[in-house]
Amino acid sequence: MKPVWPNVPLSRWSKRLLKTLSLFIASVFLVTGLTVPVHSAVQPSALAPDAAAGIDLLMAQEPNTSGNATLYFETPTFTISVFPRDAQNLRMNVYNRDTRQSEQLNAPAVFRGALNNDGWVSYDSFGSRAGRNVIYRASGNRNAFQARLEVIDAASNSVLISQNSTSIRDFFIPASGGTGQGDLLARTFVGFDTQNHSVRVFNDNGVTKMNVFSKVSGQTLVNGQPATAEANEVGPYECWVNYFGGQSFGGAAARYFIRVSGDGQALLEVIAANGGVLLSEPRISSSPLITNIPQADRPECFGDSGNVGSGALAPYIAAVFGGENELTQLRQVLSGGGRSIGGLTCAIDPRFENARQGRFINAAECNDRNDAGAVVSFLRGRGFNSRLVYRNFRYR
Repeated sequence: MKPVWPNVPLSRWSKRLLKTLSLFIASVFLVTGLTVPVHSAVQPSALAPDAAAGIDLLMAQEPNTSGNATLYFETPTFTISVFPRDAQNLRMNVYNRDTRQSEQLNAPAVFRGALNNDGWVSYDSFGSRAGRNVIYRASGNRNAFQARLEVIDAASNSVLISQNSTSIRDFFIPASGGTGQGDLLARTFVGFDTQNHSVRVFNDNGVTKMNVFSKVSGQTLVNGQPATAEANEVGPYECWVNYFGGQSFGGAAARYFIRVSGDGQALLEVIAANGGVLLSEPRISSSPLITNIPQADRPECFGDSGNVGSGALAPYIAAVFGGENELTQLRQVLSGGGRSIGGLTCAIDPRFENARQGRFINAAECNDRNDAGAVVSFLRGRGFNSRLVYRNFRYR
């Protein structure tokens, strides 16, 4: 076949053009040959345990509102804060831990009060989500000691997302229909959830009282009635804290018993007048265990601290990185006076714990960040490689 282009001499300009094109093509192959292998070899570096576990906390608290919030809680997906405390002009943060994005950040919020006759009071903040105008509604229920986040379509008023709290940090909401506020956490002796009930023993102006709320019926079965600490000297609850109160269950005379052990077990029981057990429900681990039990209410074999660690739900860990030798040394250091270093919100029981970032020693787990930080400082001063780790409740 004859060539398509005529066989004519190349001009000086044409030669320069061909030379430039040749250099460009060669450079493309050169860059491609170098770039592809390098890109395929680069892998994202793993975060250190304290960095990976703590990044959610840092982003969720920007600006930092925990400790100065009217309502601060976590659900399985979100961290929510209504702040500042006791202020007229409220703001709301809603942080999505799955996407690591703030859906509301320092957004204006308004107190809506009791929208229904169900014990819940609400705070609303307007925003947008996935192209929709939505209302972020953070609510709390003093009787059930529970919080909830709802995302509501502003146009149709339909609920797009509804999640109950898995942990509560600040709870200064008013009672349904009321205006007074108080630190319910500080006044709570015991609080936890069972499958069907929420229970709370608390101090009301020097009087110990009890609430038992049915999540099935939406009714408060025991509403602020006096509660008594019972010294049970027979098994199986002789080393447990036991509070009883209430008058009836299902129309029959009965007492409600709220029981807590030193290792974090908790139980709601209803006992009939003839001694028969009408109800027995253990605490569910998806809800936090809150304890601040007075010394006078604890049996001698219960333990040293009035605060029982909330098991897998305590959010702050004083972690130590090491092996069996470090674990042995930790137990020796913390077996004496070290137990009081972290204040009342820490459960100190050094043990190995596994997370997706690797194994570490859980030297202490605390409900308060400052208390956990005090333990970390204490351990660093004694030569341990200790760091503060924020526990994502779903990290296991």
